[in-house]
Amino acid sequence: MSDNFTHHNASPTEISGTFAEASAEHANPFAGQLAAHGVPEAMWPMLAAHGVGTLVEKLGIVFTEISADRVSGTMPVEGNQQVAGILHGGASVALAETLGSFAAAVHGGGRKRPVGVDISATHHRAGVTGLVTGVCTPIHLGRTLTTHEIVINDEQGRRICTSRITNMLLED
Repeated sequence: MSDNFTHHNASPTEISGTFAEASAEHANPFAGQLAAHGVPEAMWPMLAAHGVGTLVEKLGIVFTEISADRVSGTMPVEGNQQVAGILHGGASVALAETLGSFAAAVHGGGRKRPVGVDISATHHRAGVTGLVTGVCTPIHLGRTLTTHEIVINDEQGRRICTSRITNMLLED
């Protein structure tokens, strides 16, 4: 698990609220998957039904920070390339949507379910090798809608993609 998810930068909901309410006798069937992808244990109850999802596994996304102010993660270029041998633009959008949806879920405090209603992406340059890193920050955090910007950079710090996602927060 990432050292960036700590009690000092986590909201009370993230530490002891709805995310952490599952009892110990109900082990999460996706515990291994969630740990491998960097998801903090406090969020595991929220993900007990589906884990991180099969696409996150296929793409190799690993969360490096999850907080109310910022969600970040990495994804390898290798295995996520298009026919020309560069990072597939759809893989960049999937990374952006994953980070933005997790950010919306954190904002919803585990009481609301995020559903993407709009996503856009501008691809600035090709991802060629190594890992790309996405950093998701809020633009708008409302009661029923959230909007986040996701900036994806290569290992040299060059911007690969800028994405924006809007999620609707539905009552469970």
